[in-house]
Amino acid sequence: MTATAALRRCALALFAAAASPLSAHASDPEPDAEVAPPAASTDEGVRGEFVTLGYLEDVRVGNLGLEMKGKLDTGADTSSVYARDIELYDRKGKDTWVRFRLIGKDGRSIRYDQNVIRFVRIKQKRGGRIRRPVIHLPLCVGGKSGVAEINLADRSDFEFDILVGREFLAHRIAVDSSRTYASKNACLDAREEEDAITVAAGDEGDAGAEPGE
Repeated sequence: MTATAALRRCALALFAAAASPLSAHASDPEPDAEVAPPAASTDEGVRGEFVTLGYLEDVRVGNLGLEMKGKLDTGADTSSVYARDIELYDRKGKDTWVRFRLIGKDGRSIRYDQNVIRFVRIKQKRGGRIRRPVIHLPLCVGGKSGVAEINLADRSDFEFDILVGREFLAHRIAVDSSRTYASKNACLDAREEEDAITVAAGDEGDAGAEPGE
């Protein structure tokens, strides 16, 4: 081998050795590159989606799953339910509580005993205002569940037992006013957590909606 050939071979070897690490690093991410987080699971995406329902839907109320005729009203701030035998009282001299009874579509009656979170004054169509207690109560409509702020009302003059307002509908339900009973998703029974007693319903008038709602 001539001296020129030997020098050329050495030069090629040194070039190959220098080139190999650069090739390996070329496929590595840059030090400041941000790695994208893993995508959310399919289940989480489904739970977070809106569901479109009609303006009339059956509503499951409370942890005992009492089914009532409902109206979904985007014009109402909060929800309202037809409550019977409303009795306010003070517990331990400081907190206001309320006893009341709800009757479902099937005639089942449930008694409740819950603390009042606040009072609201509702303007009536026939004039004047009425003061109502507001409580927290679990609701489920079209497979969408949550705890709603609900005022207790006498809705005996109107058709629907419960009015579901924006406070519950927001981030859960879109309302199509041209449809009724459009729900395709069932509400599952919740665990019995309320201090409620199921009793036989007596002779009661039909439930209804509140004026102006």
